[in-house]
Amino acid sequence: MYKFLSIILIGILLFFYCPQYTLADIAQEYTGTFYIYTYQNFNTEFVQTTKNGNGYIISTETKNAKELLSLLNKNLIQGMSLAVEHSQLDLATFLHKTNSKIIFNENIDELSFIYAYSPIFNEHITYNEQKINLQICKNQNLIHIGIPLILGSM
Repeated sequence: MYKFLSIILIGILLFFYCPQYTLADIAQEYTGTFYIYTYQNFNTEFVQTTKNGNGYIISTETKNAKELLSLLNKNLIQGMSLAVEHSQLDLATFLHKTNSKIIFNENIDELSFIYAYSPIFNEHITYNEQKINLQICKNQNLIHIGIPLILGSM
């Protein structure tokens, strides 16, 4: 009886414990630049902060992404993005690893955009009654990934 109840309890715990990730968790696997779009002004030796209208764009090397995120007020963050060179990131592997479903694609001039949804990220917007929380932009040199959208320039 106790064994059966233990299995049920573990099942319930696993059902309710669904870890959510941020782009900062993934960014450390790559070499590039990590951006946070926030209303919080923040300065330290390993970041560059740029005023952007009413908010700020805080950038750092990808190796510092989790540390930067841990120092900021989560309620003031509007989004995050990651910029890496093509050679650093295989897009098909990234989409598979994040269990992403592509919602739609579009091409604008020399830029190729992918809009997708991944259940591992909390943030999302709704477009045509579908959730989107990944915007990926590819140009000749870079892959830029934004959650829920890319909010800065590319």
